[in-house]
Amino acid sequence: MRNKHYIVLLLLFVMAIPITACNSNQDEESGDRKSPEQHVEKKAEANESDETKDSEREEKQSEAPDTSDIPEAPPLATTFEEVADYPIIGKFSGEMHQKELKDNKDITEVLDAIPPLTIDSEKETIEKAKRYIYSLFKEDLNKPNVPLDQWKSMQFGDPESSSEKVHLKESYNVAILLDSSGSMGYMEGNETRMALAKEAISQFAENLPEQANVSLRVFGHIGTGDDSDKEKSCSKVEEVYQLDHYDADKFSKSLDRFEPAGWTPMTKAIKQVEKDFALLDGKNNTTIIYVVSDGVETCGGDPVAAIQSLDESGIDPVINIIGYQVDNEGLKQLKEMAKASEGRYINAKSQADLTTEFEQTVDMSQLWREWQSDSKDIIRDLHSTIKHQLYDWNNNEKKKQYRQQENLKYALKYLFDTEIIDHDLRSAFSDEYRGNYLDISDERGEIYSELYDINYETYNDKFNEVEKRFEDAQE
Repeated sequence: MRNKHYIVLLLLFVMAIPITACNSNQDEESGDRKSPEQHVEKKAEANESDETKDSEREEKQSEAPDTSDIPEAPPLATTFEEVADYPIIGKFSGEMHQKELKDNKDITEVLDAIPPLTIDSEKETIEKAKRYIYSLFKEDLNKPNVPLDQWKSMQFGDPESSSEKVHLKESYNVAILLDSSGSMGYMEGNETRMALAKEAISQFAENLPEQANVSLRVFGHIGTGDDSDKEKSCSKVEEVYQLDHYDADKFSKSLDRFEPAGWTPMTKAIKQVEKDFALLDGKNNTTIIYVVSDGVETCGGDPVAAIQSLDESGIDPVINIIGYQVDNEGLKQLKEMAKASEGRYINAKSQADLTTEFEQTVDMSQLWREWQSDSKDIIRDLHSTIKHQLYDWNNNEKKKQYRQQENLKYALKYLFDTEIIDHDLRSAFSDEYRGNYLDISDERGEIYSELYDINYETYNDKFNEVEKRFEDAQE
């Protein structure tokens, strides 16, 4: 019975073959059958579709972002020195943005303006974007902000034959050159930059030991910022408090004598100090000079050359350049001045930053005053002071580096989430930023260790030298 079923099924299958073939032939012979011309048209349509896709692909490629769509920025800093000398302070530096970055319109509007990029975009465009993103969050890192140069400038001389004490240089002089141009009238909180700077300088001078001398010189305080007043404003630099011991009443009145007004003859002020202090030779005088400015030279001078000349003069001063609420143009010039004079650059974003910097000189001058009471104890104090300042510097720079790296990480996440960059480009940028962060962190740690060791070795050397000089003086 089973075999009969198989035979029936086989017969039905064989019979179905010609029926299918017949139907196929009928389709070809009917009006639905496609002519050779129709085959050609279909092939042409297929080719046209491929050409359209190719054209769209080429058009899309031609719409790749132009490098002009991305602002110019310096290359990534690859050493700690380059980090400190980087000519831009990031627009979004100074605070940790973290996850709320996506809710910060100031930041997202800037990031949204970056054209879409992939790992296959032009290398030049990718490099430009990498630099630009880095520059937006670049923190203001500083070289060791420790007054080792002041310690060197306080070197003691040979003891007098009739004395059992070891003497430092005979005088300790501090000169402040203060920018009083119109921009110092801008508000910082509820007060002008100038008002806050005056308060910081007044407190600084008040805390100097009475044996120290102080001078206050201003520039840019004459005329206005109009072109018609430029010649008058650029021609005047005034020492409102002549080099002398601090007198509270006189110093207060000197601060009342000027307000922010005109242009910025910084070069003229520096040259004037070199001329007026010519008799304060470095062999017998410790001279500390502060240049405090919120911008660039605007009177046609060359402050870089002027500060280098002052540094190389017989005055042999310790030079500190303070940028106060400075923009990136001013930052570049002021850092060049510090580099040319082998001085320190300090970026002060607030009155508190100004005060902190001035306190270092107060600390050093206090040690100078107390030196003759017990030289060996003062050396110990000096060693301890510098040790703590080195520790603070290292910690501050470490925090700023970490903040910069975290902000870059969150910026890349935002750019990826909004499809401005693809996954591969995000990874490439992330790897380079992190590698850069780790390399410079290692270098910062090495600098800290080296200076720590130098401070310790200097302490031992100076202590032994002073002890020997005491012994020699007593013979």
